Amino acid sequence: MKVKKSIAVFITAFLFTVIALLSFAGCKQEDPKYDVAIKVVNNYGKEWVFEPGVDELYYEFEYTGEDMTFGVGEYYVYGHPNYGDMWLDNGGASLNWFWGSYMYKSLDGTYSDTRIIKNRGDYSIVYMTENSSWNDRRICLYITVK
Repeated sequence: MKVKKSIAVFITAFLFTVIALLSFAGCKQEDPKYDVAIKVVNNYGKEWVFEPGVDELYYEFEYTGEDMTFGVGEYYVYGHPNYGDMWLDNGGASLNWFWGSYMYKSLDGTYSDTRIIKNRGDYSIVYMTENSSWNDRRICLYITVK
């Protein structure tokens, strides 16, 4: 009788263990998401670094009449097993990992979109990440040309 009871307890414990393990087997582990730092550059070699937690930066230029262009120059993926610990050039396939928009407010208060920074007024340059393995980022560089 004790042997049958011991076998029944063992089988019951075994079945509960199997059921518990099967319930965890159905859980899908999500892929990790990585934080990204973004380096915005202009055609004159100036850089603005947006570390995680820094979403807005401000900068003023004196009017020179020269065209300035801006773009994402490099990015840094924190903790990534293949790309961590180095700045990566924003070229090739990674060009599709950032989306940008540009807005200009002239001195008379009218708005337009432009990729060229030249005239006096206020500009906002927004970049957003579009890589599914990164935490979403939206950064804005505010430029004033005086």
